[in-house]
Amino acid sequence: MNRTFLVFGAQNSAGALAARHYGNQGYDVVLVADHAQAVQALTSVLESEGIATRTFTGDLSRPEQARAMIRSIRSSVGPIDAMYYGLDSSNMPEAAALAAQAADLGCLSLAAVVSEVLPEMRSRKTGAIFLDQGAADLSCSHSANAQLCLQCLQEARACEGVQVDTLSVSALIGGRRAS
Repeated sequence: MNRTFLVFGAQNSAGALAARHYGNQGYDVVLVADHAQAVQALTSVLESEGIATRTFTGDLSRPEQARAMIRSIRSSVGPIDAMYYGLDSSNMPEAAALAAQAADLGCLSLAAVVSEVLPEMRSRKTGAIFLDQGAADLSCSHSANAQLCLQCLQEARACEGVQVDTLSVSALIGGRRAS
């Protein structure tokens, strides 16, 4: 059975590098984007390098849609072994007029995604959840929704065999984080 690496935010540098890194380690890569065109070039590059790639599209700015997306992916490709979450809530359509609300939605979507993948990882006692440094900063900390994000991530960190960490471009190319 192939292992699956799920990428939310493949259109950003860290997401694209993570997709390539895990793909080169034998994972099938699933790219999630609002529109297939957003990751079309990356899909072509990965496939030209022999990395099995699938793309799913959908609006992940709402938690219920994020959960449905995970279920759809799981039913199509099987278990999710690792995931990268690098969605930038400041790029959501609501951001221009409602920045705080957009941040909350991004935070709630993160919690929804983690709550969907975590039970399966927990039962297998293996898995990895990587957050882009920006997502990990939880810009929605001004609200009660941050509590939901933090609770979900703390639960993930407490699971035996499940790794939760931030991922940066420098870590993916073998560098060190800037001080």
